[in-house]
Amino acid sequence: MKSLLVAVSFLTRIPVSVEAATEREIGRSALWFPIVGMLVGGILLGSYLVFHLIFPALVAKVLVLVVLILISGAFHLDGLADTIDALYGGKDREDALRIMKDPHVGAMGVIAIVAVLLLKTAAAVSLSEPCFRGALLTMPIVAHGAMVAALALPYARPSGLGKAFADHRSHWDIVLAALLTFGAAFALLKFSGVGALLIALGAAGLLVSLAWRKVRGITGDVCGAVNEVAEAGFLLALTALAPVSFTACEGILPEAFWRWHL
Repeated sequence: MKSLLVAVSFLTRIPVSVEAATEREIGRSALWFPIVGMLVGGILLGSYLVFHLIFPALVAKVLVLVVLILISGAFHLDGLADTIDALYGGKDREDALRIMKDPHVGAMGVIAIVAVLLLKTAAAVSLSEPCFRGALLTMPIVAHGAMVAALALPYARPSGLGKAFADHRSHWDIVLAALLTFGAAFALLKFSGVGALLIALGAAGLLVSLAWRKVRGITGDVCGAVNEVAEAGFLLALTALAPVSFTACEGILPEAFWRWHL
């Protein structure tokens, strides 16, 4: 249970009371990342249903994407900016790692943030109401599952918070997190969810491969970037796989829930 609280405090700004965790507890908390994604998805869906009662659908969708940023404290967006700056501007491995550690954000990092937010917004607006509601529940699970997969790679720095994951990760934790992620995608969005999950993992995998070529490992910033790319990739893929059909998104939740207040 302590590892779950560590995962919540690591991935979100949700206030939880957690005693000082050991490196092993931090490393083993990766198993709980998809579960934290379920928590985040529940908050997003609940927020959206409230917004939908007050505002037009377009405004409600934009507001819930703002809530997504607030839940993480823009932590993942910051990692995306640092990663893109490093991959674009780093002359070699050491220079790229130095750029990632620099608190300042460069032009390419700002462009990456704007591009990801625009893509998420465009995809959210394009999705049918039932599919968007399902995506709110599923997207954080997929993104956090992608982070677990990325953490299976060696850590690029000799020290740092991410080193705990590299030193204490368990292959069984990764397998279980993957099963939870795929199971949730299928349960909530059926085959459209699994297809979008695979595309999101492919997009995140491409980013990780670029980072691997540049710094020969994973960092906390790269993990944050993986989360953002997986979220955007999942929403975009869903617009292609299930843009208007309710049955393409029908999962374990009853149809009456999805069609409520459409």
